Amino acid sequence: MNRTSKQILNAIGTLSLALANRFKTGGVIANEHTLDREETRSHVEILGRWFDFIQLHELPERLSHPHRRPFCLLTFDDGKRSNATAVAPELEKLGVPAVFFVVASSIDSKSPLWFDRQKALRKKLGTLPPGLRLHTLKQLPYSLLVDRVEHACRQFGVEADLHDDHVALMSSEQIRGLHQRGFSIGAHGLTHAILTREPKLAAMESIEKSITQITEVIGAPCSSFAFPNGNYTPELAQYAIRCGAKMVMTTEPIWADESSALWRLPRLQFFGMDSPGKIKLKIALAASGLILDNPDGSGKAYRAINRLARQSSGHTSTAAKIECLSSKPRPHAEI
Repeated sequence: MNRTSKQILNAIGTLSLALANRFKTGGVIANEHTLDREETRSHVEILGRWFDFIQLHELPERLSHPHRRPFCLLTFDDGKRSNATAVAPELEKLGVPAVFFVVASSIDSKSPLWFDRQKALRKKLGTLPPGLRLHTLKQLPYSLLVDRVEHACRQFGVEADLHDDHVALMSSEQIRGLHQRGFSIGAHGLTHAILTREPKLAAMESIEKSITQITEVIGAPCSSFAFPNGNYTPELAQYAIRCGAKMVMTTEPIWADESSALWRLPRLQFFGMDSPGKIKLKIALAASGLILDNPDGSGKAYRAINRLARQSSGHTSTAAKIECLSSKPRPHAEI
């Protein structure tokens, strides 16, 4: 994209976001992954012009009692080392809080996450065979997915670079350090398995063990859980609540407001190379409340879950709503 196109996109994004902020209450939960220091400063600058940055524990109050100025809760998934070496130090300088969601079994691990190995394969081979493409892999149970990626890495002599802080995982000491410095630490599954592709009992075990292990690492209750890849069902989300999470994150791309339930909170995904205009347009589009169709069908799945939630909200208690949702079949969602 040339400079003129970026300027036009930025102008459109600014106007769209200004209109959205004028008429919307609540705010946004930003879903990030890996950023360097410059990208962290840039994202904070863009978001800070429109939103108040809040702590995780402030979220319930800001949802139930909207302020004039909307909020932004920053979250980072996966537990990469750059979260500790680049993102957190920059956020501290800027006085901005955040939540870091960590894959429990990857703490202190010297093995890269499966999608970083897949990315290394793509970089080496250029064009991947259909069976190794990201969309195809995300359809598989975790054990089969990992076996397929490991076999390909051995076959082609490829491995993800653990010297790269965007690939390497945080240590338990780094995670405890973040917690002690005032950042929130949440669970992101035992592995990075897509839980809607796992047997129900295995998915529940992943949720429970990840919350337990994060609690042990930080020496305090783990109060939040984020679904790997964003895929969830109401039953699994409610199970995370029963395991001790007070807030559960998805990746439904809409604003969070007084209608948002704490057991299925929406988040907007941003990436390091997103331009200011793209970030603003994503936020403005999310303000519409519409969930777009994605090639993997996640839009359809999210709308189905939302429809069930609305249907149950008019004539049942909260507990009954949960039971109603948990007992119905749900489509699988993936991002």
